[in-house]
Amino acid sequence: MRKRLPRLALLLLLMLAAVGGHRVYSRNYSQQIELVPLELDESDPDRKKVGTLTFLNAWELRSDNSDFGGISALAVIDNNRFLAVSDAGALIGFTLGQSNRMEDSFIAALPGAYGDEADYRDRDSEGMTRDPSSGRIWVSYEARHAIRRFSPSLGRIDGTKRLTFTDGWKANGGVEAIARLRDGRFVLFSETHHRADSSNSAFLYSGDPVEAGSQTTPFGYRAPEGYRPTDATLLPDGRLLILNRRIGLPQGFSAKLALLDPAKIESDKAITPQVIATLASPLLVDNMEGLAVTEENGRIIVWMISDDNFTPLQRTILMQFALDLPNKKPEAETAPGFETLTK
Repeated sequence: MRKRLPRLALLLLLMLAAVGGHRVYSRNYSQQIELVPLELDESDPDRKKVGTLTFLNAWELRSDNSDFGGISALAVIDNNRFLAVSDAGALIGFTLGQSNRMEDSFIAALPGAYGDEADYRDRDSEGMTRDPSSGRIWVSYEARHAIRRFSPSLGRIDGTKRLTFTDGWKANGGVEAIARLRDGRFVLFSETHHRADSSNSAFLYSGDPVEAGSQTTPFGYRAPEGYRPTDATLLPDGRLLILNRRIGLPQGFSAKLALLDPAKIESDKAITPQVIATLASPLLVDNMEGLAVTEENGRIIVWMISDDNFTPLQRTILMQFALDLPNKKPEAETAPGFETLTK
């Protein structure tokens, strides 16, 4: 029993950290980020398969900058330029160069995070999505539940929408994940707010949520049992890939990736996603909160990043997988006889 006590104490500390990290105010403004390679399974370095995923790379990200950490959302531009936001209002950027070398890293405050009329409630950024055509970026916020739209350079706020459907929600139970569909609609997911049927509250917007006139369709998202949605991103075939996170005793952190077809969303109905992969001990996993997808040489690449909650008990881990997409949607498949038309 005595041998189990340190492990239980550690897991209890992790559970407390997952609610919100404690920040150290000894300021350091370093712009350097270090990459430390990691294995998927230290006990079995040859292990590569996780459900429909094939492991490619993983790194621990480290920086002496006081604002580094707490990453809650991820976006990738042109396959190798990464942007992440933290739940402390920081914008973190870097490029994975040749041989996976860290290049052009920076750590700065998001516009609106600080100022005469801003406080900590204006810095709890949780979700992020990007329009590849315009370059504009949308970020969801907890505490003062809102969506902000940023210019492509992230140099200014283009618009802000205070969310009214969150009236009565807990400060830390707002929109955790936001994704833009190819047709301009948006899907929003709450991490902790539940409907009467116990599913997570979710909303489909008919257009840009910042613009007046966008209509909302409420629906339910049935996360895997014991899990909460922490991020979502669009796949090339139009489906959503959703990251779900869990922390429990005695297992610690685990994560599940799931597929959801937006075409199946119905007003006030709950939808159950298709789980395609699970990360759990002894595999590498932490408080996974950020998710992004790229395409390389015809392959779908999945990126996941963790939130260390600004605690020494956790790490900022970036993971890279190739996705073998199951059950392709009909519109993503080649029509019969198409090959003869291209010869």
